[in-house]
Amino acid sequence: MSLKEFLKANAAKVQTPFAYLVRIILVISIAYSLYFHLWRILFINLLLLILIFIPILSRKINIELPREIDFMLFFFIIASLFLGELRGLVIQIFFGIAIGFVGFALMIILYKNSGIRPNYPLIILFSISISLALGTLSEIAKFYLKLFLRQSIAIGDYNYAMISLTLVLGGALLASLSGLIYMKGAKISLLDKLVDRFKSKNPRLFIERTDSPEEVIDLIKKGENEKIEFKSTLRTNLHTGEPDKRIEQTVLKTIAAFLNTEGGTLLIGVADTGSILGIERDHFQSSDKFNLHFTNLIKEYIGNQNLPYMHFELIQIEEKNILKVDCQKAGSPVFITFHKIEEFFMRTGAATIQLTGKKLVDYVNNKFKK
Repeated sequence: MSLKEFLKANAAKVQTPFAYLVRIILVISIAYSLYFHLWRILFINLLLLILIFIPILSRKINIELPREIDFMLFFFIIASLFLGELRGLVIQIFFGIAIGFVGFALMIILYKNSGIRPNYPLIILFSISISLALGTLSEIAKFYLKLFLRQSIAIGDYNYAMISLTLVLGGALLASLSGLIYMKGAKISLLDKLVDRFKSKNPRLFIERTDSPEEVIDLIKKGENEKIEFKSTLRTNLHTGEPDKRIEQTVLKTIAAFLNTEGGTLLIGVADTGSILGIERDHFQSSDKFNLHFTNLIKEYIGNQNLPYMHFELIQIEEKNILKVDCQKAGSPVFITFHKIEEFFMRTGAATIQLTGKKLVDYVNNKFKK
């Protein structure tokens, strides 16, 4: 077993002692910075000390953070202790990147929980503003700390402050542009993992807003992939024109696979070619009847406990209605029971596949370990 495989398999066991190690090193770094009058590093480390206890404080408001945060904080602290003259440069840029992503994430969550279409220039402006605000706060804190300790303030301190804020600005710009590229659909591995894990741990923070027809059309143009799937109907076999349980089962398997992997979007009423067929092909008396039938299928085969990880809505396109089902990674494995037999599905590429036996056990252990 390689080191990477070992760490992946034992991530949950390693996380707790590693988190304690990070906190111990952070306290050492604060003491070190205070003793040698490294005010910038001291202030940033104090901010880290607050951030690092957010997982504890956030339990009261039911927010969980991915374990990768501990590894990022560890790198940040090590940089502040052992990079010598380079540490100021690295820390300020890293600080700008980190806070820039925080600002970007806050704005995205706000937009996701509203009916407002995202204004990306405004999101970037907010992301940069919050980084510069905290960077400026650190410089003000250092100024008054020096006054309190009766240390002399030279013109070089002003230059140093401007360079510091410029580096924070650079980091915030990098974070904001990366976030923008990600939101536009580009694949950024680290961001994908952090966002998906944060979403899976905090599904209630991401109540999806209503998409416009134009946005759904753009989604359809991307075609089917690991996170997008089309289904022509919910229950009707287009060859016979009659309801078919196998069609329903295929829909449910896709949803379960998204919940068991990294989430995704299912569009019902869209052919494999991307043409709009509409839910009208299912011949329900009304849209409400269609919604009720779909909800009952989810409750019966996937379970009420997984509803917080899903959001579905009817969207009218070309005078036809399609059902858009957004799924996030579930907090625990999702099994579907067909004919009294539990089955497990996951996504690989644009396909939904079934796992059984040892492959199923290994997948669940690696994917859903806390």
